[in-house]
Amino acid sequence: MLTSLALFALVTDASASSHREAPAISLDPSADITDFYGFIDPNDSTKVVFIMNVNPLEAPGGGPNFHRFDDNVLYTIHVDNEGDGEEDIDFNFEFTTTFTSDAFGFDTFLYNIGDVGTRANVYQQQSYTVTRVDDGVATVIGSGDVAPINVGTQSGSSNYDPESSGLSHITSSYVTASGDYDFFAGPRQEGFYVDLERTFDLLNLAGADGTANQNTLLGYNVHSIAIELPITSVTKDGLEASHANENAVISAWSTTSRRAVTVRRATGTETASRGGWVQVARLGNPLVNEAVIPNPYKDVFNASHPRDDIQFLSFVQTSLLGTYMNVVLGTSCPATDDEGLGIGGREDLILAFLTGHPTLGTLPDGFSLGGAIPGESGKTFAAFEALRINLAGDGVGFWPDGRHVGDDVVDVALSAVCGFLIDGTSIPDGVDSTGLTYLDSFPFLGDPWAGDDHPAGNHDL
Repeated sequence: MLTSLALFALVTDASASSHREAPAISLDPSADITDFYGFIDPNDSTKVVFIMNVNPLEAPGGGPNFHRFDDNVLYTIHVDNEGDGEEDIDFNFEFTTTFTSDAFGFDTFLYNIGDVGTRANVYQQQSYTVTRVDDGVATVIGSGDVAPINVGTQSGSSNYDPESSGLSHITSSYVTASGDYDFFAGPRQEGFYVDLERTFDLLNLAGADGTANQNTLLGYNVHSIAIELPITSVTKDGLEASHANENAVISAWSTTSRRAVTVRRATGTETASRGGWVQVARLGNPLVNEAVIPNPYKDVFNASHPRDDIQFLSFVQTSLLGTYMNVVLGTSCPATDDEGLGIGGREDLILAFLTGHPTLGTLPDGFSLGGAIPGESGKTFAAFEALRINLAGDGVGFWPDGRHVGDDVVDVALSAVCGFLIDGTSIPDGVDSTGLTYLDSFPFLGDPWAGDDHPAGNHDL
């Protein structure tokens, strides 16, 4: 049975959060959302933090054209504070890239000339603008500069500190305050952990040679967009979160979008300003598009809106992963779990990930699936995929009640698939966050690894 559970863990790990999870987005890394986090600031319970990461498997030394945000991509964090599957608040991040001359007044093939801790030394620079949209009304709420790449020791990597939980010089310099908001955009340490290589080597079972699973993402970076803001700015009534106010739980997800039409010219330039924005990636809870959605529907899910998630309901009612494990490995994941919803199948998973669960504190008081939303005339409480956060702080405090940067989402997912989410039984995958560093304060994800100085988690970079 232990061997079955170990292999079960490896198969689930194939999801690797949301790294290259669907055919189309795997070809578009700058728009590929790897992870999405949402949680109450542990230093200030009046604030909530959202983080979205892109650029999966970002090698620190990937120059001379390092990974970056794409000027032609719209990066969005959505918040539904009513429960009907429609966004009430959007935070749109748009980027602009400029190229400057080097210190000698010449163009260069290098990313920087000198210490990246001095912005003037960085040849390729990016800036961003943040727009908040409330029910269709847009307001620019801030702007800032993107933190530079941690190129290497010759380029001033001492300005970053990937092994410290405190703010480094560069990180603190690029945290931008604007009114009630704090923003950060730039490279960060990959905070997700998984044995990716063994998983995709035909489910090569760890332990046969006496070695343990390893975090093969250790040493990689991502590009992060982070925002911190008062909880009262995202509750539906503008008040402090409370179940008594029926405003304690919000749902959040992230998307990336591209213009409908892109024109490429023989000169090597392109214009992507024609047509409206078309969504190309979506991420709320981790592991969904990988371990829940079958291959023929993965691109469909990335393009879909939560309001239309009824089309994916059967994949939650009948856990394909759980069924596969039971048939092949002899595990005992249940086929049904009646929670009184009247839907059938794995109603426990529907509660945990599509509506919110009362035991987890993610189902608002007085709400029932298909029922009227209290205080919202004509609106119906819906089942849809998104990250739910109890802003009153009376939930469990870890995924799937929000998601902190260090949460072991793989272990939680394994437990959930086998029906153990609520009773607290854990099915570990043997991989933890050893070697990773998370910051004690905003933006919480650790400093990026340097191009010539980083660990390797059982892989060659």
